[in-house]
Amino acid sequence: MRIAVATALAAVIATVINLAIEAFVRGAFAVSPDFEPYQGTVGPYTVGGVVLAAVAFVVVRRFARNVTATYVGVALLALVLSWIPDVALLVLRDPGATVPAVGSLMVMHALTAVIVVVLLLRAARPSSPLS
Repeated sequence: MRIAVATALAAVIATVINLAIEAFVRGAFAVSPDFEPYQGTVGPYTVGGVVLAAVAFVVVRRFARNVTATYVGVALLALVLSWIPDVALLVLRDPGATVPAVGSLMVMHALTAVIVVVLLLRAARPSSPLS
């Protein structure tokens, strides 16, 4: 139950932060309306990523001896892999892809990863207040 609560909390916090980043970057850097990741997908993709991270945590918790080290490693690998499509938007010259727009996606991924890792590891502690 604590993992479910931590996952829901992470999804809400990360989604609010990512939508705020999107709004800021749209205004500050005049991101093109052609930039596909900003066409209503930030919220659902954030929630989807958080849920996948929680599933990975449950798997790691079930099979790893050192849950914290293993999960942090998995999260770092997943974060780096999540940046590949972002960078590809620039390399492939996707419509509307600019350094600020793509950089904001990468920041969103990093902040979401930190939020999820901290909340899930905290929830997994026996004396966690998230119970």
